[in-house]
Amino acid sequence: MEISRLRGRFELNSGNAAEAVRILAAGESLDMLADAAEAASYVGDMAALAELGRRAAAHPEGFLRDAVAGIGLTLDGDAAGPGLLRRALTRAGESKDAAEFLWATAAASSLGEWDLATEMAARAGQVARMSGMTGQLPVVLEFAATAERLAGELASSRAVSEEGLELAREAGYTNTVAAHLANLAVLAALRGDEESCVRQAREALAIALPHRVGLRAGLAAYALALLDLCLGRYAAAHDRFTAIAAAGPGAGHPTVAWRSTPDRVEAAVGAGDEAGAREALAAYERWSAHAGTPESRALLARCRGLADSSEDAFGEALRLHTNPFEAARTSLLLGERLRRAQRPGEARAHLRTAWETFERAGARPWARRAQDELRAAGESGQAPPVPVLDALTPQELRIAGLVADGLSSKQIAARLFLSPRTVEYHLYKIYPKLGIGSRTDLARLVVLQKAPVTEGGML
Repeated sequence: MEISRLRGRFELNSGNAAEAVRILAAGESLDMLADAAEAASYVGDMAALAELGRRAAAHPEGFLRDAVAGIGLTLDGDAAGPGLLRRALTRAGESKDAAEFLWATAAASSLGEWDLATEMAARAGQVARMSGMTGQLPVVLEFAATAERLAGELASSRAVSEEGLELAREAGYTNTVAAHLANLAVLAALRGDEESCVRQAREALAIALPHRVGLRAGLAAYALALLDLCLGRYAAAHDRFTAIAAAGPGAGHPTVAWRSTPDRVEAAVGAGDEAGAREALAAYERWSAHAGTPESRALLARCRGLADSSEDAFGEALRLHTNPFEAARTSLLLGERLRRAQRPGEARAHLRTAWETFERAGARPWARRAQDELRAAGESGQAPPVPVLDALTPQELRIAGLVADGLSSKQIAARLFLSPRTVEYHLYKIYPKLGIGSRTDLARLVVLQKAPVTEGGML
């Protein structure tokens, strides 16, 4: 069975993910079932994932059993599933294992709580680095990069994915290469860099589709849809988001469909398809049925605001948001509505908040849109300062972040697979770029750049 497990893991990392499911599902141990469930999740094969969850439920209680069984039973509509997921998440807080945090990420996603999933993925990345698990680091960085992006930390997400891409290529983890390319494509869409977005998305699809990695194929397709949405091409975006929701195993993924539904609703409304917006809202309500975190409820409220043209729903979303980037998107939508309703004074505060947040995050298309709306509402203030950290390369940004975490040059070198001398060389290039002269100044600057810009939390 150990040989079969190794074959299955090889297919999952570098080959056909559907074949990995077939190989790994032949085992009976909980570890084999968990690996098979991981593979099925990458494919997007929910029927296989449900069956594997039922098989895992026969094993003795424990974190891994609860996570795998809870995911499968929840998918199968079994009322016991969400309870198992909650129990697994309670236990995850005690973990010091990156793999367990990734299972906690999956558990939170299955509950519809993407903000908690983001937190778990970020913790997985931290634990993986501290434990030195270099073999699986490229894979863990897939989820860490996604967590940074969903939190609105676009520059940091790009740095993590650049690192993960390099490590994945060195390790021969072809499917992980696709993951990082797809995330970089999404980030390029948010920057309005159409050429990079299309190129990286196509490269990711060229790997993910023949390898049946639906999770990554779906993310690459999402990048192209988001690009159209960011650039105001609502009809094209609507078509792409509709295709993402309909894509089957190996070509798409329910998690991508669920997470992109707020974008799908916005695209449908922009394209004038009210029925399509209500259909997407109904699907999001079903997916979020077990979600209880404030951010999950905020996104649902925003979708209702769009689909029902409800100002009250937008206001509810803004009261609930804990993610400032998503709060800025809601503020932009509400500001646009108020400005077009001839209420420019009320619109300006929302539009100004959105503009400043998008500028700081580097989400240029949305920043331009908010700025144009703000001018139409009668305000033409100075643009907020661009974060000075944007002057750094991805490698320099990684080093700056680790300095802020209190790591020495030797520790940073070990973490990034560099020599201490190389780390010091990068620091001497960083200091003049930022107009500072010491590690203390650098740490302080990184902390300030991540200071709260709204009541919702950290940008």
